[in-house]
Amino acid sequence: MLFTPVIGLEIHVQLNTKTKLMCRSLNVYAPDEPNQYISPFNTGQPGALPVLNKEAVKKAIRFGVAVGGQIPEYIRFDRKNYFYPDLPAGYQITQYFHPIVQGGSLSFYLEDKKTGQLVEKTIHFHRAHLETDAAKLLHLNGKTMVDFNRSGAPLIEIVTEPEIRSSEEAIAFVNELQLLVRRLGISDGDMEKGQIRFDCNISLQTEEQKQQNQLPPYKVEVKNINSVRALGRAIEFEIQRQTKILQAGQLPSQETRGWRDDLNKSEPQRTKEQAHDYRYFPEPDLPIVQIRPQDVPNLNDLPELPTKQRKHYLNMGLSLTIANIFVTQANVGQFFDRVVQTLNNPDLSLTIANLITVNLLSLANKTGKTIENLITPTNLITTAQLFYDKKINNQGVQTILEKLSENPTSSVEDIVNTHNLWQITDDTTIAAFVDIVLEKHPQVVAQYQQGKTQALDFLVGQTMKESRGKGNPQKIRAILIQKLQTPNS
Repeated sequence: MLFTPVIGLEIHVQLNTKTKLMCRSLNVYAPDEPNQYISPFNTGQPGALPVLNKEAVKKAIRFGVAVGGQIPEYIRFDRKNYFYPDLPAGYQITQYFHPIVQGGSLSFYLEDKKTGQLVEKTIHFHRAHLETDAAKLLHLNGKTMVDFNRSGAPLIEIVTEPEIRSSEEAIAFVNELQLLVRRLGISDGDMEKGQIRFDCNISLQTEEQKQQNQLPPYKVEVKNINSVRALGRAIEFEIQRQTKILQAGQLPSQETRGWRDDLNKSEPQRTKEQAHDYRYFPEPDLPIVQIRPQDVPNLNDLPELPTKQRKHYLNMGLSLTIANIFVTQANVGQFFDRVVQTLNNPDLSLTIANLITVNLLSLANKTGKTIENLITPTNLITTAQLFYDKKINNQGVQTILEKLSENPTSSVEDIVNTHNLWQITDDTTIAAFVDIVLEKHPQVVAQYQQGKTQALDFLVGQTMKESRGKGNPQKIRAILIQKLQTPNS
């Protein structure tokens, strides 16, 4: 029996405000200094009252506008009551009835494994709301200690609709979300510091339920997922676990499970709560907050969003890999944009993109310099044009870039002439090099003629070596094939 995963995510994003959501304690990540950034309020002292952080509200609104969500005219906060050691007051201040963002969506790209084509996928949001973070429990030597540094930190909890269908989709989606919150400047999005954490709701849909557009009659929540890789592993584990239960004619329990990354499995924690279990009621110590039209930025007021930027690069004919590099590494993407703005030949954009992402980034890592300090836009265009016109080859490109890294304002033409980098494209000259190689390696020739086509790559490499790296590889390959297929060549 076939099952379709039905996955929804609850994503906690810590906002990078200076202070916490409901008090003036600093919002600082300090694992080596426990209980340093605390206040009477976020340690649950009797009589301590909340004071709302206006900047956190602004950042949440910014997120809502970016994803096309609805920002209400009024919001209010609620108490979510539960008792756990990391929640000293016995309740969390959150938004249940009146969230700050309703709806919205986020698009991303996946590669279809069967066709190799790019597929655009859109996941819709149910809501996003502000809430205070809990403290952090530390389990050591049989004891449990509480660090309140994180208690009261400002979060937006982003709840998706159950539209994700695989671990690959979930991973691509959360990577895109991380890019978005960083681009908006509302969160540092560092998962190692717990600034993005996931709860994952997973169930499996039968073929009949899928055809009737019905959700499964159960839902399993997996908590304590702190990285993208762990999210993928947790989903795959749950799909396999639930499949075995359903195939045995049983229904998985509706429960909350904790993810054990060290054991690569989920473990039951408790039966899954319903809303009434938390006894939500309006927070009595906070007033209703009005959001005026002037408090809501226009989409044009925000930086260019990653999804839009990536689509622009894909429309230029760049690969998804290159587009992602330009989106995730802002300085690299900006340098590319600056270079191609001056082009008279748009077809040269792909060559420039390849030179940046393959050659220049490698050279930047090797030298410790930024790509802006390795080459000028003019010299990059000149190098790309020579390569595009097949006047130099890959080895020539590498030599030019290495020499320019020593002196970025040098003349490209002078480097080509000084080091004799002009590519040999004359058929007669290349054929002479090919004849030398064929005569030197009769055994490899025989292997190729017996059907071992990989032998051709060896012969191309030897011909390139014979031409001292200046032969045109495409012409070398073509002439080799022609001679190898001609009797008595």
